[in-house]
Amino acid sequence: MGADLGADARASPQKYFEKLRAEGRLKDAVFFLAQALPRYDTVAWAARAVRDLRVEIKAGGPDADALKATLLWVQDPSDARRRAAFEAAGKAKSVSAEKMVALAAYFSGGSLTPAETQPVQAKVDAAGRFAAARCSWPRSRAATRPSPWARRLDAGAAMATGGADVGAS
Repeated sequence: MGADLGADARASPQKYFEKLRAEGRLKDAVFFLAQALPRYDTVAWAARAVRDLRVEIKAGGPDADALKATLLWVQDPSDARRRAAFEAAGKAKSVSAEKMVALAAYFSGGSLTPAETQPVQAKVDAAGRFAAARCSWPRSRAATRPSPWARRLDAGAAMATGGADVGAS
């Protein structure tokens, strides 16, 4: 059974999201938005947020490679790029945000099994869970740099309401 939301159960998704942000519940806002957006948009939004919020990542390192593979998938969401993101995720650190967004890309759609076997689809909420899992995005960064969080949540909200993602570059 889900949590009792009380009066929030009658709020529109937009109003609930705004309330989470106003109360400073950014982690909850991230999880909410990651499930509210369509899967492709969730991955695109999370990958751009990780790119924008990350601290130094060694060029060419496994975390950077996972993020790059995800951003390439965002540019061309083909099955080959989705699977490449999965391969890159396997080489990244076990708890990195870059790995989690690469896994979000992989679990966003398409079969999880090799092409020659019976297709198995991910659960509908899997991409959002992976996107948000580490997008409690480096917790230490959230406390010291709230404005990037606000910009990325603004970008996600714009995507949810049909506006452009201001961080899409």
